[in-house]
Amino acid sequence: MKKAVLMFVLLLAGCATHRHMRQEDVVITTEIDVPKLSTVQSFDTSKTWLTRHLYSRKKIIEYADEATGVIVANGSITYPAMGKLDAIDKIQYTISFTMQEVIKEGEISLIFYDLLLTVPKSYLHSRLQPEAYLGGYTVPVEERSDFEAARKGVLELTAKLAEYLNQ
Repeated sequence: MKKAVLMFVLLLAGCATHRHMRQEDVVITTEIDVPKLSTVQSFDTSKTWLTRHLYSRKKIIEYADEATGVIVANGSITYPAMGKLDAIDKIQYTISFTMQEVIKEGEISLIFYDLLLTVPKSYLHSRLQPEAYLGGYTVPVEERSDFEAARKGVLELTAKLAEYLNQ
């Protein structure tokens, strides 16, 4: 009986660590204050920074309209590990995203959405399974821990953009 209770408690503990999120909640929003720049300067400087600092398998600048002050860009970041175990477990993982930048006088609103987690392909060799490839796929970010890592990464990216704009 004690073993059954212990197994049940361990099962519940495992379920608590993997909390799934609804896709409509997997969005990160933030703002940058740019008091010294005009809307046109913010637009041009942002476009330059995005093309120089973002990496993506897709086209980096997907859409840019100076009249409305909207830029839509694609990018990816290295998975920002939240600790030593996470750094070992998620080595070479990446998070890709689509970013919408809305530029207004004195401020820029950023919305990160379509967050995708890319798991690298790795080779496994053991006595039980002589040759096996694992990973090599991309999935939407659904787990709370992956979302928090994505938030950490895009906020660091946003800080770099803000520093560039306000220098």
